[in-house]
Amino acid sequence: MRYLDRTVEAVATAFFIAMFGAALLQVMARYVLFVPIPWTEELARILFSWSMLLGIAVAIRRREHVRVLALLERFPAPLRTALEIAFAVVILLLLLSLARGTLQMARVTWNSHLIALSWVRTGYLYAGQLVAIGLMFLAVVLETISLVRDGRTDRRDDAVAEPS
Repeated sequence: MRYLDRTVEAVATAFFIAMFGAALLQVMARYVLFVPIPWTEELARILFSWSMLLGIAVAIRRREHVRVLALLERFPAPLRTALEIAFAVVILLLLLSLARGTLQMARVTWNSHLIALSWVRTGYLYAGQLVAIGLMFLAVVLETISLVRDGRTDRRDDAVAEPS
């Protein structure tokens, strides 16, 4: 699993660096050389989307995603664990719904191409999103298995402190 975690982090980082490079190239070409490059904006948008979605998968895996703990930490540990599992089930259902819609969009747009990057099928954008959604789903499933097995929500030191 560590290999997959590191690979996803590396790919997300590479996409982010490439997005930054495409945006920088666009600005430099347009405002310094006065020669706009049409494909850089489209490439930057694609890479932003993919790096963001992969970043979400990484954050879920590390339990660094946005969570509102003020209410959750007021409950006793067994109830907190049950609530965390219930939340995970809701998240999994939402991810399945998102994957279904993304798959439909990939099918509908598979034969259309981007304008500035004419060799890129629009369906590729959705295929990349499906991969990220799958990684998010896997991260939530693994975390839920850990919760069921260990029966605790404080996997990280700074996660949820026992109420006083």
